[in-house]
Amino acid sequence: MTVWEASKLLAARSIHAEELLESQLDNIRRQNDELRAFITVFPGGERGSGRGSLRGIPISIKDIIHVKGKPTTAGSKVLLGYVPRVDAAVVRALKEAGATLTGKTNLHEFAFGVTNLNPHFGDCRNPWKKDRISGGSSGGGAVSVAAGMSCAAIGSDTAGSIRIPASLCGVVGYKPTYGLVSRDGVIPLSWSLDSIGFLTKSVRDAIILASVTFTGATARVPRNGGRIRPLELRGLRLGTPRNVLEPLEEDVRRRYEASLNIAEKEGARLMEIQLENLQAMAAARNIIVHAEAASYHRELMRDHFADYGKDVRERLLQGLLIPATTYLAAQRVRRKLAASFRQIFKKVDLLVLPTTCISAPRLKTSRVVVGNTSMDVRTALLRLTEPFNLVGAPAISIPCGATREILPVGLQLVGDVMADQKLLSAALSFEKVLPRLGVP
Repeated sequence: MTVWEASKLLAARSIHAEELLESQLDNIRRQNDELRAFITVFPGGERGSGRGSLRGIPISIKDIIHVKGKPTTAGSKVLLGYVPRVDAAVVRALKEAGATLTGKTNLHEFAFGVTNLNPHFGDCRNPWKKDRISGGSSGGGAVSVAAGMSCAAIGSDTAGSIRIPASLCGVVGYKPTYGLVSRDGVIPLSWSLDSIGFLTKSVRDAIILASVTFTGATARVPRNGGRIRPLELRGLRLGTPRNVLEPLEEDVRRRYEASLNIAEKEGARLMEIQLENLQAMAAARNIIVHAEAASYHRELMRDHFADYGKDVRERLLQGLLIPATTYLAAQRVRRKLAASFRQIFKKVDLLVLPTTCISAPRLKTSRVVVGNTSMDVRTALLRLTEPFNLVGAPAISIPCGATREILPVGLQLVGDVMADQKLLSAALSFEKVLPRLGVP
């Protein structure tokens, strides 16, 4: 059930909030031992006192986001026993809108990875095929939505951590323009790249969540998420950056081309563009993430070094070796790349590309062959999402069909900085014409 549908049923008193919550908690009880979507479940729900647009709606929270009086682990042994005394800003906003929190979702340890293989709390599994990864680092949230454990989920995205699991699990994943949702009360991975966003069953649901959590007058999203209108595809200029797409898994290419054909039949204008400096973007982002993460964890590592998982520990050690001059140079390059990137939107309204170049790989797979190219799973999943965190642009992944193995494929739409309303309006229109996935 979507947030929008649940809201209407609750308003009409066709269903009671207690019934809706119990149905979600029952799904958690039946599935969580296998899927490992949740680290902490709130047995009676954590009910917001507000009477807003989310009143009675069950929502899950990524376990790097503080909920007052509830454990925050960040998916790590390092923080076992830590209980925050105040809510994160985004949690306060949800409670003020009346949401009911169902629990804290599993993640790649400290959000520093994209597979959601977690040595401390169990590997998060894809509900479509349980021998496949969910993607991460907001994988628990994606699984909770796809498997009916929550109506929506709050996650974070530093290089694709919302969009990647959304694509692999067949849900909507929206990363707003950098800074539109407060990060106060959220454990950082990379303070200058992290964005708080949403995993939902529909684009309209993402709009509803944005309408109650965005900060500042510049957000330009109506307070009533239901009022935003689809942007007509006819005449919309869609940039297709084919110079950076290859290699693609054959079924991902097939779904991408089919989506473009549908958009063109609806009257959209497809415009092939060059997305330049992708390697420079990846290099700059890599330096920034590792340096900022290591800076945050420096003190914790002194006392808890052995408590970190092997992969995260190694990445943090790499970050400690990055000189300050290299970090500053990466930030300077970032500013130049961001300015260059924004010039694209003088020619097109949106970019359209696959969210990931592969569908969900099997658990514990470290390398994949895409076309004739062998690459590590991390690179394959990040390659088409990470540039847009570096430049601060809004991006959304929406389901566009499935592979022949019935694994979801995501289509990624990217807008100009602060053009979130246009992006979401276009996503509504795409969602109407793209094939529906159903449920796992």
